Amino acid sequence: MIAKTALLLCLALTAVAADQTLPQRFSRAVLRTGQDQALLAVTLDSAVYAASAVDFRDLRLTDQNGVETPYLLQKITGQKTVVRRIPSAGKIVSLNRSGETGIELVAELDKSAAVADGLTIVTAQRDYEYLLQIFGSADGKTWQTLAENARIFDYSRYAQIGNSDIELPANQYRQFKLVVAQASQTRSDGLMELTRTFANGSEQQRSESLELHSEPLHIDRIEFWQKVTETVADAEQRFDYPVAFKIGQDAALKASVIDIDSKRQPLTGFSVQSFSPNFNRRAEVQISESQGLETHTRSLGQTYLQALHFQGFNRDQTAIEFAEQRRERYRIVIYNDDNPPLHINSVAGIGNGYRLLFLAQPGLSYQLGYGADKAEAPRYDVAPIQELLRRGYQASGAELGEEIALAPPEPEFDWAQWVNSRWFLGLAIALVALVLAWSLFKIGKRIGDFD
Repeated sequence: MIAKTALLLCLALTAVAADQTLPQRFSRAVLRTGQDQALLAVTLDSAVYAASAVDFRDLRLTDQNGVETPYLLQKITGQKTVVRRIPSAGKIVSLNRSGETGIELVAELDKSAAVADGLTIVTAQRDYEYLLQIFGSADGKTWQTLAENARIFDYSRYAQIGNSDIELPANQYRQFKLVVAQASQTRSDGLMELTRTFANGSEQQRSESLELHSEPLHIDRIEFWQKVTETVADAEQRFDYPVAFKIGQDAALKASVIDIDSKRQPLTGFSVQSFSPNFNRRAEVQISESQGLETHTRSLGQTYLQALHFQGFNRDQTAIEFAEQRRERYRIVIYNDDNPPLHINSVAGIGNGYRLLFLAQPGLSYQLGYGADKAEAPRYDVAPIQELLRRGYQASGAELGEEIALAPPEPEFDWAQWVNSRWFLGLAIALVALVLAWSLFKIGKRIGDFD
């Protein structure tokens, strides 16, 4: 009976619902300039990192009426401008001879096609070089020069080098005339005919001839295109984060141990600066993790810290990198072996930065709440924000005001935390031992009664 009671008690404790969202512990106003509709970007700082959940699931953006506002959490990256081509549909409408060896070709854009910033001559030919003149017209009667001596070529006989694209100046023309004054080229078939004349057993005359033939330019089609400029994200930016550190020596490991206290910034590595001029030491970053009653050490990453300065040759490798972490404590172990310890002068954190992007509505003020002990990750509709970013819209920067500590909620007993604690595990072990001892006592008593 006691065993059944203990089992039911354990099941009841583990079945208690524990994912109740608690009120936020901190709030900060979003400081924006102007009250118009805008795409705003709020950069998170050390205060937010220190108090928010590891995966930022507790961040909530609300307006002055308490209405939750969707946001896009984004790593801070650099920006770069790229130019890509969008096809503009068109077709060849006429082709005529021009002079003895030239051709004159007219092409036009479809009615719904965008203006053309350039065109590509598509041909299956190889080993060629041609010069073109290109004219533009709005009515097919009056032509304006767009390109003089535009060159297309293919040198694949010698190397994979060629060009069949021709860029055009800004224009609004719908018809284009391409003129090739010399639309064929003379080529040899690579075979040489050798004629030798002999008399009285000796060569009297020798003649060599190479057969040449004319190969005309064959245009399969003309592809028009328009250039579109877009601003896209570049590589992730790296930020330097200050950390507190303490250096010690482990004689057993023959290593220097650096214990680091951080503010839970999103770190991806540490930079270790040393006054020592020349060295090459293995180093690793470690963290402590608890599982039940046990605590073990896990390595996040390792590398060789290096410095070499000799007669103008300088090389430094000071960074130890690892996958992004947000923890309060780290340890760097530098293995010195039988070498003297390094003179460490500074340690800095290296990591990512994050920002919240959201669409601010006219006349509304916003605040950011964070620090809830338990919160479900929000599922927001961020497609409108992503579409604006894809189209190249730039977000306006907004800052966070002073941190305001909110009134703490009424304390309530956390069953889930207690079930996962060492106290509960110890109590469960003691209870199981008591039940086992009681069962053995009852069995022994029955055996005694039987005897």
